[in-house]
Amino acid sequence: MIYGQFTPPPGDITNRSDGYTGHEDALINDVIKLEFDKKNTKITFDFVSEETSGSIGGLDFKISFNPEDTDNAYFEGTALVNTLETGNFLRDGHLMWEKFFYKKKYPKIAFESKEVVHFGNNNYKVIGNLTIKGITKEVIINFDLDITKNLLGKTTIYTSDYGVNIHDEREKNKLNIVFDFPILK
Repeated sequence: MIYGQFTPPPGDITNRSDGYTGHEDALINDVIKLEFDKKNTKITFDFVSEETSGSIGGLDFKISFNPEDTDNAYFEGTALVNTLETGNFLRDGHLMWEKFFYKKKYPKIAFESKEVVHFGNNNYKVIGNLTIKGITKEVIINFDLDITKNLLGKTTIYTSDYGVNIHDEREKNKLNIVFDFPILK
């Protein structure tokens, strides 16, 4: 044996198909880091009291997510307010006015995670700050992971909490949001 050279016990070396040769426990967190299909990612919503569905685009996001290492996971991104679509051209234009989303002053909606928590059975909670119209509030997005298909998240907010007062009563401003992040194969 040469001084400084380590010879592991037989059977303690892992030879993987990706060319890695080393100790099988060497990189515990090197399991998987999911990559997402940015082109086909969707954010959709349902404005409950109006029975109105829609979507928002212009998405720019960064996600670092390893299901086995949620302590180091993060989600951050923006969506462009002017891409808001409800299927009604006049309503969509109206929503850009100062009274509602005020796109000239606040062209983006932003989210930044603070914590990602694993709840078993491929369920995760992403806790973070959502900023709409310059107002930031903490939200929790509940995600379900289908490792072969997508990361699907759901949350509920009230638009009036962000200065977007469609109705005077808070409960009538309820918005259910769905985040669909397809996983690249």
